[in-house]
Formats: sequence, C-alpha cells, structure tokens
Amino acid sequence: MLKHIFFDLDKTLTVSRTPMPPAHQELFERLCKEKDVVVVTGGSAAQIREQVTPRFDGKYWILAQSGNDARGKDSSVIWGETLNAAQAKAVADFIQILKNYFNVSVKDEGDLVENRGAQITYSVLGFHEDVAKKYAFDPDDSKRGAALAAFPAEVKKFMSVGIEVTPAGTTSFNFILAGKHKGFNIARFIEHEGWKKEDCVYVGDALFPGGNDESVIGVIPTHPVKDPDETFLYIRNDLLS
Repeated sequence: MLKHIFFDLDKTLTVSRTPMPPAHQELFERLCKEKDVVVVTGGSAAQIREQVTPRFDGKYWILAQSGNDARGKDSSVIWGETLNAAQAKAVADFIQILKNYFNVSVKDEGDLVENRGAQITYSVLGFHEDVAKKYAFDPDDSKRGAALAAFPAEVKKFMSVGIEVTPAGTTSFNFILAGKHKGFNIARFIEHEGWKKEDCVYVGDALFPGGNDESVIGVIPTHPVKDPDETFLYIRNDLLS
C-alpha cells in the first residue's frame, strides 16, 4: 500500500505560480489526512506554501529548491545547501548567454532570475508573465533543451565548478549543485524518515528524458501526469480510501 506521496508542484499540483483551486484543495485535505505528503520542486519553500495555500501549513513536508532545502511539517530545517560565490558567478555568466540566445522582449528584467540559496533559476519570459503565454512558450522543453545543446563548452565550464542545469516549469532553467537533484534528495529524505521505497510514489509532469523529474526514476515508483486535473483524478481514484 502506498503511504508516502511525493509531488512536483508546477504543472502537477498547481498551474504555474498559481494557488491550488478550492475543488482540488478538498481532495488534497483528505490526502494529507490519510497519507504522508511531500512537495518536491525547484521553487522556494515560500513559493510552495503560497501555491499549495496556507490552509495546508503544517500538513505536509517540503523539499524546496529541488530538495536541497528540506523542511519538516513544522517548518523546521532538516537540511539546507548553498551555492558558493564562484558557482553563482558561473551561473550568472551562463544566464547572460541564454538571454542573448533567446533574445526575447520581456515585461520586467527584474523578474527573470531568482537566487534561492541552494539553487538559481532563470525564467526566459519572467516568473510572473501571463500563464497562457508561459505554457505556450516551450510545452515539451525542446526549446530549452536545444539552448543547452547549443553551448556544450559553456555547460561543461560551469559543471566544472559543481553545477548542473535542467529545464524546469514552463519557461525556466534550474541551476543546482551537481548530483543533488530531486532523485538524490528524495532518496536521502526517505532514508532520513526511515520509510520504505516500495511504500512511496512520485507524481510529476516531467518524467520524460531530460525532464526535471527524470532523476526520480529508479529511486522510487513514479506516476506521470500531464496537468493538475490529471493529478487530482489519480488522487481521487487511486490514492484515497
């Protein structure tokens, strides 16, 4: 029986940067009462709480910044990683290359980069751009995959300082400590909690090759979804008693 349910956030539990709607909240409430629920995403802990909504504070675990900022149900810090100055500089240099590559007009230059501590994220269009525009930008991650493939030497350069990058969300790139991706952090979280892998499942929209959920494959069982509606159909039909 599945006891511990791990969820991606954007395009899995909620629409990008959007609070969980009331109809989904009712199912999520039931799930939090019946199972252990963990939200794993590239976003910050504050962003997770905003999207899941404050209604659920204290009812689930948080693995923010691809799991490099782990919080208990009571918001206590289980562990936290940080990028050093050299790593942050290497990421900033590559983000400028990506900006030049995409060469798109944006509404707010100040809305493109977030240094969350353990992770730096760059949104090509802006984190708070219109949701429909964000979803239409790169639905299959192919544009962002092509951008990374266009600069192999530059990618190798920042990997040499211990950073890796993957497309994420709708328009973003996540820069994290090399090897400390979602799969790594889910594995160490399960070990920390003393859970059994066979009692767990990870639900995500990017479990395809190159997707930011791919690293979870082989760590625990996974269940792919395409959007929040499909996620909550799975919750209703397969996870609730």
